[in-house]
Parts: sequence; structure tokens; C-alpha cells
Amino acid sequence: MTRILIRRIFLSLTMLTATALALSLRASDLEQMKSDLTGQTMGGREKCWKFRSPEHIKELTIQNKTEDSQKRVYTITLQLEADKACGRYAAEARVEYFKTATGWKIKQVGLLSLAKVQ
Repeated sequence: MTRILIRRIFLSLTMLTATALALSLRASDLEQMKSDLTGQTMGGREKCWKFRSPEHIKELTIQNKTEDSQKRVYTITLQLEADKACGRYAAEARVEYFKTATGWKIKQVGLLSLAKVQ
């Protein structure tokens, strides 16, 4: 009886540790992507956003990810706000990374949609 209880507690602690690790890795991935986007521009003439600071990205959610040995492609949704006067924007983008000798670098940030949120 005691062995079963100890085994269940150990299993529960192992699951909690694995979940916490996965969540922290995901959070650090999102922070890394925010940092990677800084200095990048998405869009063109009519609708455009220049990422000047990671703090301007209020929310970032990864909707989809595809990967091979040389390329990663993310579809993300964003809540953006440069300052209060500018307003808040909702955006969707396609971010493409390519593999270099030193790690993954952004190749392109493609704007899929950008709209001002009231």
C-alpha cells in the first residue's frame, strides 16, 4: 500500500516537473521570437509595422509551426502597441527562419493581416 502511494506521488511529481519545463521552454521561445522580430519590418506600402522594441509586442501566439532541417516557418498572431497615441493593432504574420552556422535567423516576416483594434 505504501509503495503504491509513493509510486503515485513520484509519478505526479514527475508529470508536474515535465509540464513546468515545457511551459518555461515555450515561454522562452516566445521571448526569443519577440527579440528576433526587433528590427524587422512586415508589410509594405499600405499596411506596415516596424518592430522597434520587444515591449511593443503585447501578445504573441504561435498558431502553426512547420520545420525541416534548414527552415522553420511559424504562423503567429500578435497584439501590437507602440504607444497609447498610436493605438493597439491585431496582426497575423508568417515568420520564416533559416539555419545558419550560429543558429536560427529570421529570413522574412510576411504580413498576413493588420487591423486597428478599438
